[in-house]
Amino acid sequence: MAQTPHAEMHLLAGALRAGAVLAASGPVILKTSRISAAELNVGICRGTDSVVPFLMTTSPWWQLLSWAELLLPVILAGLLLRASPRTTPFGVAAICAVLAFRVFAIFLPPRTHSLTDQSLPVDGPWPSILCYAVAIAALLLAARSPLPPARKGAVFWAGAIVAAAWTVGRLSLPSGESTSFGWFAYTPPAELLWNQPGAWSCKADVDGVLIVLIALAAAAGGVMAGRTRRLVALGIGALFVFATFEGFAAILIVVGSNYLTDAAMMIRWHLLVAAALVIATTFQDRTPSTDPEKAHPL
Repeated sequence: MAQTPHAEMHLLAGALRAGAVLAASGPVILKTSRISAAELNVGICRGTDSVVPFLMTTSPWWQLLSWAELLLPVILAGLLLRASPRTTPFGVAAICAVLAFRVFAIFLPPRTHSLTDQSLPVDGPWPSILCYAVAIAALLLAARSPLPPARKGAVFWAGAIVAAAWTVGRLSLPSGESTSFGWFAYTPPAELLWNQPGAWSCKADVDGVLIVLIALAAAAGGVMAGRTRRLVALGIGALFVFATFEGFAAILIVVGSNYLTDAAMMIRWHLLVAAALVIATTFQDRTPSTDPEKAHPL
């Protein structure tokens, strides 16, 4: 069945809003191109290894900026799920606030070596400015199109994000370890991650990519038809189950079952909780027969 112009406009607006969340996730995704604590200390995801202290960001302002950049896609996805008439102005305001903070960071005290107090290089703001400008433009272009109905699974999406943020939250707390969230390494150790296959999901966990992934999946639900939306949620849940046991399986493969106890310590149960909550959205987010997607399937 051919789509009506109204359906095509609805699809375009949904794609623009999901694209705004994707663009707002840009600064977080770009950080993953650098070496992070996961490559330096594979055990950081189970809380046993200390992080190399001289590669840390010591200023709380830079840590706060990292949190703001990470939570922005979550805020935008939450606004879209809530389907409030104020979604666009609140979303644009949130992006502008984080953008202003990112520009202001140029004037913050430079990050320093925690051992030598030597200044560390500061990232330029232009990649973030470009990403946030695209996000604002996407929201404004979709502003006149009505939002899709609020999704019943929003509580489960929120719970999944909280569960996925366990590692990032733990690394942000003042404890015996040097705080590792929000830091940057400029001298990457050669081939370290390539030699540690179990560290891939750990890197995504430490860098906050898993949080952004859930936010993107939740925001994309407004564009997808019911069956596709549920398949995406099931796929994300399966990916999180894989990440839960990746380190466990890698140790068993490398050293064998004699180290079963040590391997079990690599299981990240919070990701299993996140997977269960994401999958739970497939049972709650059922569309009634009057849903517009029934009238003009995608």
